Amino acid sequence: MDWLMQFYHTEIADTGRLPLFALLAGMLMTFLLIRLNTRMIRAGVRWWPGNLEHGDVHLHHVVFGLPVMFVAAVVEFAFRPDRPWVEVLALCFGAAAGLVFDEFALILHLEDVYWTERGRKSVVAVFLGITFAGFLLVGVVPLGAADPASVEYTSRWGAVAVVMANVAFVVIAFLKGKLWMGWIGFFIPMVAWAGAVRLARPQSPWARWRYKNKPRKLERARLREERFARSVGHWRLKLADLVGGAPDKHRHEDG
Repeated sequence: MDWLMQFYHTEIADTGRLPLFALLAGMLMTFLLIRLNTRMIRAGVRWWPGNLEHGDVHLHHVVFGLPVMFVAAVVEFAFRPDRPWVEVLALCFGAAAGLVFDEFALILHLEDVYWTERGRKSVVAVFLGITFAGFLLVGVVPLGAADPASVEYTSRWGAVAVVMANVAFVVIAFLKGKLWMGWIGFFIPMVAWAGAVRLARPQSPWARWRYKNKPRKLERARLREERFARSVGHWRLKLADLVGGAPDKHRHEDG
């Protein structure tokens, strides 16, 4: 545990990243707790509190997350408080973000798809958010960018070119349907490069635009997608279900 405490002090507390740590901790803990809550409600545990309702209206937890996020942000921007209040606000903002991101699928589809296949998008959104904050927390600079103050004027255009190239690779990876490779590549450019040069996923925008008249390449993409679904994709769904709960098998995608 000594190394963990040393890492906390040297990489988080002493570098001014404690508010980000509080935000990440609040988001992660709230997500885990709200998933525990919804799973207990779905299981019909008698002694567990049920859903919150106002009359005949079910109050989704995103309803509570949005105003808390707004208030925390307004107070931070208006008063710029010192420690420990900045960490308290970050914790509140992160907790509220956990509530909102947990119902990302509801916001996306504008219907209650929480326990359907489409509801898994909420778990993915939370994982993406935690990954983003986690990389920043450990000091990884996005897109290979450098601090402008530490770069000589003559080499700044080179730094700009590197960043723009990395942005292009990230965008291509996203267009090819490589969500995680593009997202991680935002911080580790080589991952985005790999996603940009590999075959696109068959349902991706890139495949629709570029493989329309290339049936052999499209077939290769489909075969690769099937292999991925049987191996990595299968275990990825298992992990998502372990954390967020498996979708109800009797519920259809139309809600």
